[in-house]
Amino acid sequence: MLIGAVAMATACVGPAATLPPVAGAEYAIRWNPRDGGPATAADTLALLGLRAKHSARFSVDYYDLPPSPTVPPGFATILRRRIDAAGQATVTWKLRGDKVLSRWVCPLRDARDAKAEVDVGFGFGFGFGSADTVTRRYSYSCTSDDLEAALALLSARANGCPAAVTRKDAGSVRVEEWRLPGGEVLLEVSGSGTDTSAALERFRSQVVVPLLAAGIRPAPESKTDQVSRCP
Repeated sequence: MLIGAVAMATACVGPAATLPPVAGAEYAIRWNPRDGGPATAADTLALLGLRAKHSARFSVDYYDLPPSPTVPPGFATILRRRIDAAGQATVTWKLRGDKVLSRWVCPLRDARDAKAEVDVGFGFGFGFGSADTVTRRYSYSCTSDDLEAALALLSARANGCPAAVTRKDAGSVRVEEWRLPGGEVLLEVSGSGTDTSAALERFRSQVVVPLLAAGIRPAPESKTDQVSRCP
């Protein structure tokens, strides 16, 4: 297993959430293949010497949310819908920012899968092409099947730019190929687990270093920031 699991933060979910948060970390690196490196999810797995154990296709779209005085300074809220190949839709609300929260509340009704984790990204900001450039953002999220209730409760509005996603799971490593409106492609390799130096070094050596050697240029923004903007 590439990465293990450990507690990261204390969280408090509202009455809508039915499951306790699961603390941990997600390591990720993403790039646009037009800038170099593998061009597809399949090419990426081959480069890393991995084989997909499970594949899935789905669409994802994001919603614009009005400003809220309850959002902590340094944080932003995200709402996205995912529709799988069978037509099943789920909606996820996420609070993401620059510090650990000791308390947070999920606003969705009949919510599940509440979790708190640190998003560890490679290559963002300064020092493009360097395996030593690491950023951390903290996220708190929950999921519901009731999209209409979520939209009404949060006064959300669809941005009208759905993305087509191919996901390939190879054990503890996941590769996603996002095809965005306007023809842009975004690739991401991620792995979930602990926020420890040992886990970070494993992901760096097994994933980040080979990808940088293959010529990728890490994206300067988060996946949400890139995908949620309409062209």
